[in-house]
Amino acid sequence: MRALSLRAGLGSKTVSDILSIPGLKPRHKTLVALSKATNKELTSAADSGPQTYQQLLDALKVAGKGTLVSRVKWLMRKANLFGNRPVCRHDVIEFFDRHNAASLGLSKGSRSTYKSDVLAALDACGARNRKRGVADLTGVYADVHGALKESTIPESYVMLAGSFFIFLQDRGISHQAITTAVLSEYFAHRVNVSTASEQRCRRHVKDVCTLLSHLATCPETAHFGFQPVPHPFANQKDKFDVDNALLAPLLAEFDTRVAPWLLGERSREGLTKNDFIASLDQQDDVVTDKKAALRRNRAKKAALPGANGEHKPQNHDEALLKNGFLTTTKRWSEKTLATRRGYIVSLAKALAASCDVVPETIAELVDPEFLEAASEALRDSNQGDHDSGYVGAVLKAVKKIARDYSCCTETDLKQIQDLIIFHDVKYVGIAPRNKVKLIQFTEDRIQKTVDLSGTVVSLINEDMKRRRASYRKKHGKAPEISDILHVETARDIAAMVAHEILLKRAPRSANVIGIQLDWIVFQDGEARITVPAVEVKGRGQGDANLVVPLGQSASKLLRHYIETVRPVLVAEGDDANPYLFPGQAPDLQNRDRPYASLLLRVTRLLEEHVGARINPHLYRHLIGWIWLKESVDNLPQVQRLLGHKSLQTTLNYYAELDENLVFGNWQDWIDGKRKGAKP
Repeated sequence: MRALSLRAGLGSKTVSDILSIPGLKPRHKTLVALSKATNKELTSAADSGPQTYQQLLDALKVAGKGTLVSRVKWLMRKANLFGNRPVCRHDVIEFFDRHNAASLGLSKGSRSTYKSDVLAALDACGARNRKRGVADLTGVYADVHGALKESTIPESYVMLAGSFFIFLQDRGISHQAITTAVLSEYFAHRVNVSTASEQRCRRHVKDVCTLLSHLATCPETAHFGFQPVPHPFANQKDKFDVDNALLAPLLAEFDTRVAPWLLGERSREGLTKNDFIASLDQQDDVVTDKKAALRRNRAKKAALPGANGEHKPQNHDEALLKNGFLTTTKRWSEKTLATRRGYIVSLAKALAASCDVVPETIAELVDPEFLEAASEALRDSNQGDHDSGYVGAVLKAVKKIARDYSCCTETDLKQIQDLIIFHDVKYVGIAPRNKVKLIQFTEDRIQKTVDLSGTVVSLINEDMKRRRASYRKKHGKAPEISDILHVETARDIAAMVAHEILLKRAPRSANVIGIQLDWIVFQDGEARITVPAVEVKGRGQGDANLVVPLGQSASKLLRHYIETVRPVLVAEGDDANPYLFPGQAPDLQNRDRPYASLLLRVTRLLEEHVGARINPHLYRHLIGWIWLKESVDNLPQVQRLLGHKSLQTTLNYYAELDENLVFGNWQDWIDGKRKGAKP
């Protein structure tokens, strides 16, 4: 079941859920994927009803539902659906779940109305009967719900109890007979009747599990006899659903042998570098007392805090390489190591999930036959609307381990290289899926992006004005800023400062998060942020620093943030934090850290007010795209803005986007040349 799910490009438990959860109706696109994977026609298993959107529209017109007809046509335009497309209620729900009011060009109230009307059109072409609610509860479930309202159980769990109790009561299920299988049925019921997405239904059922634990232990409800019940879902972060314990031998070798080698701490055989260098020194033909003292003193100096690491003479590099050590340029950083350890886990789990074979050693995993099967499963599990370079990146990392750690034969390395070529996605620069996200920034959205900080800060000012008036009315005096500025609001202001910095120079994420107060200088009302060259990717000692000059309005916002908002964000005991955006973790062990997730807040606010969802790193390319969209002639300026060393790098990133701009200019020329009626 798991192998079939992955081969169809679905979640690892999709087939299992269809066969084991009573009442769970697979959507049309799931049946299409399974039909392709099995070479069998399975779409006939779908429910009867309007098969296509055109048939749905015809039925609504016959029923005289003009408003619902217009709502369905609106959905078809927005979601690029045509009349021959099969109707799927779950797809509609997920469409609204992916798009907020801003992305649809509606107010929040209108979005809710449109969603309700479209789902009403899909549900038998009309309004449904009144839903049963807590007023319909009787017997023990009415008693439990009454006790809940008087208990100390959080209100959010009390609110969700009603729909669950109605489900149990209508099916005659005793409160002492609730099992994981019952929760599976409830999940299928929620998916089929609620207006929430499948993901939110899953979260709802998990919350029900927490409710059952509260009911079993809370003094006001414990006497009813509820028992905690595990939820029926696998770990959604683990798409292969493979127990980590199975990978213990493989990961033990990686952590104790491969990782120290990749970090440059040990050789392939486990010998430490200092021991090896000491043995080399002993092999020297003649070592005078002064030379021996010189080496000892330099080694001691290199070991001091703040030094550049252990001392090693230059002529040792060749000997280190020959004896299984990695030199500085070939090592992996701690961050890279953590990422690529995840690659090893993904490959091993993909192999276990698709073939029921668990590699126990690195040598087994890098065997070309094992790698071929694992990479195929990994590719199938990462299928999407756009090709992903993930599998190619995984194989490239594994090739280094296979060549330099496992010392594979030339034949094996050639087979691994062939796999890389087969799975490597052929694109240069921005990934195709990210280009699609950039192209969605129309003129209206670009304007909203430029105005984002003004929009958000204006809303915050209005809210602060209300809080100030309320405080004055209650206390009879004007409040201090700390009395009315909530930490969440302060974080939003910090996010808008970061947005303005990104707009100005498009620095990389790490350079925004890592800005220190000492790097900021104010002169004539304008701020200037100087990021040291050594902190910038591609630059080093002696290269030019990255300078971010802010305009008057952005500088004013930055000054206000530093003086009045930042103190609210500084955690207790972290007063000496050097960063412009101090870390928000309350743990004192995390002092002197930056606000690592700040740019996630920036992109959430962008999605809320602009209606476009991007990841933090794509923000950098968005800035270049906005300027390039203004004119193709801005390409050299975009190169300077992004800090690319050559124009070719910029061309590699934006060539396909430029092509779209050329087509747009050609269309403008065509429209301008038309003499007759325009089509």
